[in-house]
Amino acid sequence: MKKILLLVLGLVASSASFASINEPSQPIATVSLIDNDKVKLIVAPEKATATITLKDAVGHVLYSSNVNLEDGIQQKFDISHLSTGVYQLSVSVGKEHTVKSFTVAEVPSQQVVTLEGE
Repeated sequence: MKKILLLVLGLVASSASFASINEPSQPIATVSLIDNDKVKLIVAPEKATATITLKDAVGHVLYSSNVNLEDGIQQKFDISHLSTGVYQLSVSVGKEHTVKSFTVAEVPSQQVVTLEGE
């Protein structure tokens, strides 16, 4: 009886851990500014494939790519060609999304980019 109980507990524990591995979680991502002309996206490692998308304020997709997150990613985006406005970088894994926004604004004789709150 004791052996059967241990076997059942072992199966329950292994099923629970297996289920948590397969459920997608919200991707952990950070965005930082590099020299007012590049934005760097860092996404934590996860056993999943993600879609990275850069959109403008009206939802036009400017960039989209599917990436493997097993080793995480660090990707730089050249934003020097973007006009003033609000942009969104999103990382999607299944139905889970992480969205980071940034604004490109003109200051007399120079362009300034600000990151929105985390």
